[in-house]
Amino acid sequence: MEKCYLDLDIKEEVNKKINSLNITRENRIELSKRLNYYSEKWKIIFFFLNFEAVLFVLLSLAGEEINSFWGSTSFTLFSGAFSIYVILLQYYINELNYNERSLKAHYHQLEIEDLILELKRLIINDQGDIEEAEFFHIINKYQLILKSNENHNSLDNKKRKSRKDKFITAIDYTTDKILIFINLIVVIMVPLILTGILIW
Repeated sequence: MEKCYLDLDIKEEVNKKINSLNITRENRIELSKRLNYYSEKWKIIFFFLNFEAVLFVLLSLAGEEINSFWGSTSFTLFSGAFSIYVILLQYYINELNYNERSLKAHYHQLEIEDLILELKRLIINDQGDIEEAEFFHIINKYQLILKSNENHNSLDNKKRKSRKDKFITAIDYTTDKILIFINLIVVIMVPLILTGILIW
């Protein structure tokens, strides 16, 4: 059934748009929090990865006196490959700009909040008829803001819904989260494997 647009009530449309903007704003808040989480996790991971990479290089250069394994060609190749992996990974993560994108999403939700306040002002200051021109001017500003900013992920929408409905679960299976999980395993497992080889 097609919707009829001839009998639209401007007050009802303003109210609908306020609800719509609130949803978008809350999704942007979730996006900002998620990107900030990634940024903080990578800071911790890179601290340990860099520490391990430097330690392995130092051991390959001067560790032969401690244990012959440290001076072996295989360990030298491993430490070189591990260092290259850390450098390339750091370059890739820096290109993703999690922190900058998080801040941008935060400022975006503040801009949307300003538009919500403008729409609410239309209803509060209403003397009978809401200025349609002013309403459409606010909507045009909203469209411009949307075009110039990164869109949220469906996960952000699920997280917003899960805060209001305990039966909705929002689990992060994004490639960003998987990459963090893999590198947390690398941080823990690489030293354990090397220790195991030495003991063996």
